[in-house]
Amino acid sequence: MDPGRIFKALACRRRIDIIKQVAKQDLCICELEVANHIDKTTISRPIAVLQNAGIIELKREGPRKRIVLKDPRVLELIDLAEKISEQK
Repeated sequence: MDPGRIFKALACRRRIDIIKQVAKQDLCICELEVANHIDKTTISRPIAVLQNAGIIELKREGPRKRIVLKDPRVLELIDLAEKISEQK
């Protein structure tokens, strides 16, 4: 994984929210659409960015595509960034 791509992928609140949701449990794209009240075309762009950065992978299960977090350590990066941003 390229660190630059990882940080670029983490530069969007929606993508961070998707990572956090997928970290709790593997979800399919349709479940993310419902949970976030957004349509398929809107969710596909952040999913593609996260996949291209190597943060998530899509696993086909019949007609569904399940989203899996490849490395849970990315949550540590998010947590650290949130702690740094809270300091004043």
